[in-house]
Amino acid sequence: MAISLTLASMASRAVRTASTQGENVRRIATTGTAREDDGEGGFFDIASGALKFGASLLSAVWKGLGFIGFSFSALYSQLQRGVLFIWNFNWNTSDAALNEQIKQAEIALAASKGSLVGTSLGFTVCGLIPAATIAVFNEALALYIIKEVGEEAVDEIAGALTGLIRLQFQQVVRQSFFALFKNFRTLFRGAASIFANGMVALGQFNRADVDKAIKNRNEPFSFSKLKNDQIEAISDPISEAYWEGVWDEFQDACIEAGFIVANSADSFFAQQKMATQAALGTEHLVEIQPVRDANEADTP
Repeated sequence: MAISLTLASMASRAVRTASTQGENVRRIATTGTAREDDGEGGFFDIASGALKFGASLLSAVWKGLGFIGFSFSALYSQLQRGVLFIWNFNWNTSDAALNEQIKQAEIALAASKGSLVGTSLGFTVCGLIPAATIAVFNEALALYIIKEVGEEAVDEIAGALTGLIRLQFQQVVRQSFFALFKNFRTLFRGAASIFANGMVALGQFNRADVDKAIKNRNEPFSFSKLKNDQIEAISDPISEAYWEGVWDEFQDACIEAGFIVANSADSFFAQQKMATQAALGTEHLVEIQPVRDANEADTP
């Protein structure tokens, strides 16, 4: 026996008609389900922005210092600076001159610290504080301003902080090197004086020659000066000009070629990495941890 149903006479249809006022169309009011603003949303948005700013600043500083990503260019630049420092360093300089270099470095370090503080205060007072004030009236505008100001602040503050860290590191290395140099030089010169005076007493050395050597060791001496003196000692002007040109161009070309080699190595490995990512996709690190307390019955 067939069962027939009249949809219009069903109780559910009568309820739907009454609830929709005869339109038979249900409407959902989204405003009724919206989250009420409890006054904490703006604070948490600004706090989240501050955390993102700190993370971006730290990342920019680490990248500027070379901790993120190895670079042959940065490595060669540091080596080139070290070699030139040794090449031009005056090995007969006085302790007073070394102390003066440390003092000048301290002045440069203080200027760098002032630059960092000034940059940070400038973006805070003239950028973040006005944005926080605007947040009272227009939160969306304030967040947009903070985003724009934050991006520029990251670049400027990260540059100042990176320069400060580099100067501080160079100052520590310089002070350590000068301290070791002065101690070893004092020890070496003391031992040399004792040996020379002993040889004079034995009649092996001439006192005038020893005094002359002591006087000469106070004269400026560096590998660069030694090279220049040897070239200037050439009597023939043509040969002197020839060897001077050879050395000057050799030094410039060698430094430039080194940077080209380092930059080429960086470009080569960057292209290799891009080709690998294009072929295999971006590398992802997946860590699988077994659940040791899982129910064995769930395991097929």
